[in-house]
Amino acid sequence: MDRLDGLPVQLIINPRHRQPPRVALIDWIQRQPEYRGRVRDAGGSGGGRAGFSDAVIIAVVAQGMLPGLFNLLQSWVDQQRGEASVRIQAGDAEVELQVTGRSDAARLLAQATQALQAARHDAGPDPDGGSGSGPAAGG
Repeated sequence: MDRLDGLPVQLIINPRHRQPPRVALIDWIQRQPEYRGRVRDAGGSGGGRAGFSDAVIIAVVAQGMLPGLFNLLQSWVDQQRGEASVRIQAGDAEVELQVTGRSDAARLLAQATQALQAARHDAGPDPDGGSGSGPAAGG
C-alpha cells in the first residue's frame, strides 16, 4: 500500500471568525507542548473586517501528529464558532479542507489522508520505487 507516513506534513491554517476569538488559534494549539515548536504564527494581527482573519498558522508535523492537531483545530472551531481552511502539503501532494462547526476531526483526517494519497498517486511513480521497510515489507 502506498503510504505517506514517512513524509513530514505542512499545514497552512487560516482561521476565520465573525468576532475576535476569546482564544487565538495559535495559543489554543500551543497549549499542548508537543506542538509548541512545530506551530508558528505567520500572519498579521488577526484584526480587520468581520468574517476575515489575517492570522495564518503554519505547522510542520509528522503525520502521526495529525489526529491530535485536527482534534485541537476542531475543538477551537466549535468553541469559537468560527471556521478555518487548512491547506495540507506532503511532498508534492497538496489538499485543502474546510473546517466548520459541522466537521468531524476523524473524518477530516481521513479526507486529508485519502486526498494526499490520491494526489501523490496522480503525480507519478514513487521516486523510491515503492520498496522499502514499510508495513508491507515486514516479515
